[in-house]
Amino acid sequence: MRIVIVDPRGETRPYDDALAAALAARENDVELVTSAPRVAQPPAPAGVAVRHAFYRLADRVPGGARKVARGLEHPLDLLGLMPSLIRRRPDAIHVQWLPLGAVDRGYWRAVQGLLGVPITYTAHDALPNNPTPKRLRRAAANARAFGRVVVHSVHGRDALVEQLGVEPAHVHVIPHGALTAYREVTPVAPAVADGAPLVAMLGLLRPYKGLDVLLDAWPTVRAALPDAQLLVAGRVLGDPDGAARLERMAAEDSGVLADLRFTPTEEFVGAMVRADVVVLPYRRIDQSGVLFAALALGRPLVATRVGGFAEVVEQHGAGACVAPDDPAALAAALIDVLRDSARRDQMAAASRAAADGPFSWDAIAEATERVYGA
Repeated sequence: MRIVIVDPRGETRPYDDALAAALAARENDVELVTSAPRVAQPPAPAGVAVRHAFYRLADRVPGGARKVARGLEHPLDLLGLMPSLIRRRPDAIHVQWLPLGAVDRGYWRAVQGLLGVPITYTAHDALPNNPTPKRLRRAAANARAFGRVVVHSVHGRDALVEQLGVEPAHVHVIPHGALTAYREVTPVAPAVADGAPLVAMLGLLRPYKGLDVLLDAWPTVRAALPDAQLLVAGRVLGDPDGAARLERMAAEDSGVLADLRFTPTEEFVGAMVRADVVVLPYRRIDQSGVLFAALALGRPLVATRVGGFAEVVEQHGAGACVAPDDPAALAAALIDVLRDSARRDQMAAASRAAADGPFSWDAIAEATERVYGA
């Protein structure tokens, strides 16, 4: 099967790369069309043709003007993609994101009409993580524009069908795969004392991820386990108050370590494998790449019961889930897991088993092929 995967902004490159490689390993001819990464990435996926066809001019623009430049260039890049699609005549096109909403929807309808190619759209966020009426209308229009829509959880499917009015027969639940490529990365360990219990919150820091809830919970954890350490590492996007509070706590004798920058892959993996618990205190989400990195690396998890988290963490024994926005419950769960090494070992083994079983990329690719051929 000739397959073209399109992710203009490269927003989910670990997912794109893993899915493309798994489809290629199943003897498909796969091309990934995206933008050139602005930070270092792992090697290109084996057997996949990667083409940087988006924002080649806009990404030369410095600072805040880059976003405007991308918006102006995006329609031109879509038009530039058309000749290669006509030449390639793919059997399936898989679109990951729609940066300009109506522009993208119109373009892909035209492609489908012109080429007669089935187009699949993955709604990575079934509902916007910062929902407003306008964003909800756009999410509904995006999902309803395609006859094949992939979501990563039962929660996501229910959200599309019940809240956004998507036709149930068009929605397919295919889990996000475990990000096993991180197993090949040489880790760089964080500056944490040997033997100190470590809780890690990793990835981009946004308001919906519940950093404030974790910081509210941390003094209780620290009182119960005085040598415990909390590492929060990632670039801040839209949560300046949380970042300021985090840095204040890090300046005190609170066991908090703050690393507020884009985390290089080696350091991300190093922090993950050093952590005794990976914590995801989110207020809302469908699924998280950090969760699937933790599965791949066999880490115990404490997460909130939002979106599809419980479908992974609880159902597969990889960790514990608590209610969102509940610092006391979060603290209690962290203390329980940190105190029980045997339980952590069981969770770690369950994480790795899930990564190599139901969340393996071969299983994901097989399910995706079925959607393409439906």
